Amino acid sequence: MNAILIMASIVHCYVGCNTGSPDKQALHVLECDAETGAAKIVQSVKGVEGTTYFQIDRNGRFLYSVVGEKREAKSVGSVVRFPIDGWKLGAMERLCELPCEVPCHVSLTPDEKRVAFAAYLSATCGTVGIDGTGLKTFTFPDDAMGPNKKRQQKAYAHQTFYAGCELGVVDLGCDRIRFFDPVTMKAAETPDIKFDAGDGPRHATWSMDGKFLFVLGELGSCVYSFRREPSTSNLQPSTFMRLCRVSMLPEGYNRWEADGETLNTKAAAIKLTADGRILMASNRGYDSIAFYEVSADGRLTLKNIAKLRGKFPRDFELMPGEKFMVVGHKMSNEIQVYRFDRAACTLEPVGEPIPCWRPLCFKFGK
Repeated sequence: MNAILIMASIVHCYVGCNTGSPDKQALHVLECDAETGAAKIVQSVKGVEGTTYFQIDRNGRFLYSVVGEKREAKSVGSVVRFPIDGWKLGAMERLCELPCEVPCHVSLTPDEKRVAFAAYLSATCGTVGIDGTGLKTFTFPDDAMGPNKKRQQKAYAHQTFYAGCELGVVDLGCDRIRFFDPVTMKAAETPDIKFDAGDGPRHATWSMDGKFLFVLGELGSCVYSFRREPSTSNLQPSTFMRLCRVSMLPEGYNRWEADGETLNTKAAAIKLTADGRILMASNRGYDSIAFYEVSADGRLTLKNIAKLRGKFPRDFELMPGEKFMVVGHKMSNEIQVYRFDRAACTLEPVGEPIPCWRPLCFKFGK
């Protein structure tokens, strides 16, 4: 009986790292004990310089990602996938070369027939079939840049997500989210979501019931909550009503360096607990995770800002059971496990950091 319980508590987390890994091992499998918080790397995929963000299909059979590859002294992005056997990753399969640099984010369409991507520097987004065919792209115009002269000189595509059958793409440079038909990449009927100038939207996530959209502002170190207003007729598209904008930082904290133009902290990842009642968002610079209570009407109330041991928490994920959190301290080149106290929304380090070159994406297996 004890052996069965121990086996049941063992879970596996996939870890993606920044492009440019010096040992060309930038995709790992982390074995975790969800009852004790103990963790260790049990597989590192060789020959992969960087996978940035990735998605795992519902059946846990494939991990879809992107990599940067050299083509005639030029770096281009490719959509790839890795088969999953049990928890082990198999050899990389190339699906499609892209007309842009390696994207910073990927996602799967709800029917899992297409992979969507967002490439930051070129502001290119698009989708391609999981068989590598039918590539469609869109490049954001530089038509509404934000006021941050160091980070909003142009459009920057940062994330793809889904709003029903439409594809939403977050544009950090122009403070907006645009919506597309994911098969054609033509503009959808849903109007753009606009943000306060300079907040630089980065990532978005849905409430558990799909009524509310939460969006993290990287440059403004803030989180927005929107209520989706469904269409009342075939002639009217759905719209998003802004409910609130909340800070991720302590009151009175100065986000700016002495020059008044450089941010000393910026937001990174946004997640929800399994029941959707607690929203979590990470700060890089003021190295911490902010916790919010989500009300029934989609509004957010700050519960705590938990400081972290390491530097630059790019991404994080709660272990199944939600007793522990895995955090990637990118600039400390390490993974740290924290004990999560849900009632107080506090984090306590567990064990020593696990060395890992610039970790930036975490997903637990199915």
